[in-house]
Amino acid sequence: LKSLDRPPRSKGPPSPTAEMGAGRFERLLGGKLASDLREYEPPTTWEFATVLPGLRLDRLLTGRLKHDLEEFDRRKERRAARSDTTGRVEKNIYLWEPKSLDIKAINWWHVWSAEYLRYTYRLLIFAVVASIACQFAYGAPTVLTRTRLLASLIQDHVFLESVVAVVLISMYLGRMKASVYCLENCVFVPPQEWRVPQEDLITMMKAQDCFSQESLEFMRRVLERSGTGQSTAWPPTMIPSKDGKTKAVTDIASAREEAKAVIFPMVREVLKKADIKPEAIDFLIINCSLFAPTPSLCAMVCNEFCLREDVRSYNLGGMGCSANGISVDLAKQLLQNQPGARALVISTENLTQNLYTGNNKGMLLQNTLFRCGGCALVLSSRFTDSLRAKYKLLYTFRSQVSEDNSYSCVYQQADDEGNVGVSLSKDIVNVAGRAMKRNFIQLGPYVLPFGEQAKVLVNRIAIRLATWAAKSGLPLSRHISVPTGYTPNFGKGIDHFCIHAGGRAVIEGVQKNLSLSEQQVAPSMQTLAEFGNTSSSSIWYEMAWIERHGNLRRGDRVLQIAFGSGFKCNSAVWLALRVDRSVVGVPLKQ
Repeated sequence: LKSLDRPPRSKGPPSPTAEMGAGRFERLLGGKLASDLREYEPPTTWEFATVLPGLRLDRLLTGRLKHDLEEFDRRKERRAARSDTTGRVEKNIYLWEPKSLDIKAINWWHVWSAEYLRYTYRLLIFAVVASIACQFAYGAPTVLTRTRLLASLIQDHVFLESVVAVVLISMYLGRMKASVYCLENCVFVPPQEWRVPQEDLITMMKAQDCFSQESLEFMRRVLERSGTGQSTAWPPTMIPSKDGKTKAVTDIASAREEAKAVIFPMVREVLKKADIKPEAIDFLIINCSLFAPTPSLCAMVCNEFCLREDVRSYNLGGMGCSANGISVDLAKQLLQNQPGARALVISTENLTQNLYTGNNKGMLLQNTLFRCGGCALVLSSRFTDSLRAKYKLLYTFRSQVSEDNSYSCVYQQADDEGNVGVSLSKDIVNVAGRAMKRNFIQLGPYVLPFGEQAKVLVNRIAIRLATWAAKSGLPLSRHISVPTGYTPNFGKGIDHFCIHAGGRAVIEGVQKNLSLSEQQVAPSMQTLAEFGNTSSSSIWYEMAWIERHGNLRRGDRVLQIAFGSGFKCNSAVWLALRVDRSVVGVPLKQ
């Protein structure tokens, strides 16, 4: 055995003693290991001692562990190819390098802050109280002295007021929830080849060879009155139909490609603008109403950008055009429940598989209104992120109208010939008005100034008194008319409005109900003309228009209103903290 620890004395052929020692070891080990050793010629004692550790390591790294090592290498190469590693943080547990078998897979700081931080607070409070009690019990020499000290403290009003103030402040801070901030936002700007004029859109519909002449004329009239412009976008699988002959490809593979083409550039842009790595995302929320593949869109994003394995993802479907408000509200609840976390919110809609190919007029509206689009937001509940955030989320309100008429006014179904599409009812404007009224009842007390709230209260009292006088039959009741309801001026509490660009009729209906000016609805009208109805992401196209052309200033409050199937009305109020001067006056479409 001692001869194995030293090299041979010369480079010549091995001695008979060395060959005899190697033969003994080979007979001793036998089996598979002996056959492996025979491959290494000549089987000298020195080579046996050097080859054996390599064989052990090679066998150790086979099977599942070897597969994991290769997978980590592939993920590291993909991440390095897409990101800048010059500012890489050392000892990052999410960038594991298999230099050894010591896998740093547990974030102990996260474990301590999530599970044991509250116990640490309690221990510190107990230590402070115990220290004060010990000083009071053993610091004074006699009981009489302790009693006099306690009486003097009770008579000291400054001390009592300080104690009460500390208790109240502690209770208030304990009930406060973490604030939620929007670090960055971006929208998908379609490439030039995706943009389709209205006349080309009618040609594309003719190429499908499924619409009657009456349906084509109906879609032409709707397009002329829809408020959409000449550069709205359709998915790339529809573009070949501009020749009037080629049918669109609407399989699931094409739908996935559309989703990738819209979502991936937005995520790269918003993460770059926010200056954070994909590994810093704690929550991923994606909403897409009409396209819910398996694996989900969240899984597609996680795979592309190598998000952490413990990221919590939520894929929302069927929520309609108000889904972004739902996603933001969900992100707010998650971030407030876990202060210091970050969330990536993505809203989009997929048109590849949602072209209606029948002749039902109620379903043909979707072919003339909806367009490609999407938005991405990075939200955070970190206090340090507030120093560089663009917006602070003040309020979110959601209203769900539970009526048969409201439930069926936006309804996905099949027509008599089996063609699937989304049916839009003629009562959608009235239904949206009722849903908005219920939402604004919640919103009003938080954004309206005291004067407007007082006017509403006085108006309600006057209506009640006039109604009571008419019913009781008082002598002068016939001369008393019941006053109409007072609509408060929300423009006194809100500086900018982002009304869902669902169509010209929807925008004009909200404008009439809220008594808004043309300037206040300009973001919605311009977004509808430039991008069409991009579903849930339309309110962030409007926000982008306000940032560029709406004279946005620090401290302004922006109200986003969206309507969706079901029927829902969701709203969010944002406070502008930072204005990006580099985009002021620069149009989205170059």
